[in-house]
Amino acid sequence: GLPSSLQCLDISTCKKLISRRREWGVAKLPSLTQFRIGGIDDEVESFPEEDWLLPCTLQSLQLWAHKNLKKLSYSGLRHLCSLQTLYIRNCTRLQSLPEEGLPASLTTLEIEKCPLLKPRLRWKKGQDWPKVARIPCIIVDLELVP
Repeated sequence: GLPSSLQCLDISTCKKLISRRREWGVAKLPSLTQFRIGGIDDEVESFPEEDWLLPCTLQSLQLWAHKNLKKLSYSGLRHLCSLQTLYIRNCTRLQSLPEEGLPASLTTLEIEKCPLLKPRLRWKKGQDWPKVARIPCIIVDLELVP
């Protein structure tokens, strides 16, 4: 397994390793504060998957280039009470944010190259705006949303 003292984990475009993600045991890593995962081109449509838990110690989560990702799972994110930063990049099929919203601890949301999500985050007008309005720092395609 992974060392319990691991603080940062970055997994990128490694198909064999990513396909065995349920075996990593990341939920059991009490020191993990930063997790970055990207380059997933399998059939994953929801993140995190229901049978794959993330540790509640996460402060930063970065998702990038999940080719088939369509939604974020509220049930998989709601227990992340330490999460401060969520960065999502190049998830071209991501359609919306969870209906129930994002973790209350979130202070920064950065979305880049997510064309279906971008219009939904328009200031005061987007369909997902009510879900993110309380977040102090929102950046969409490198522009700070007022």
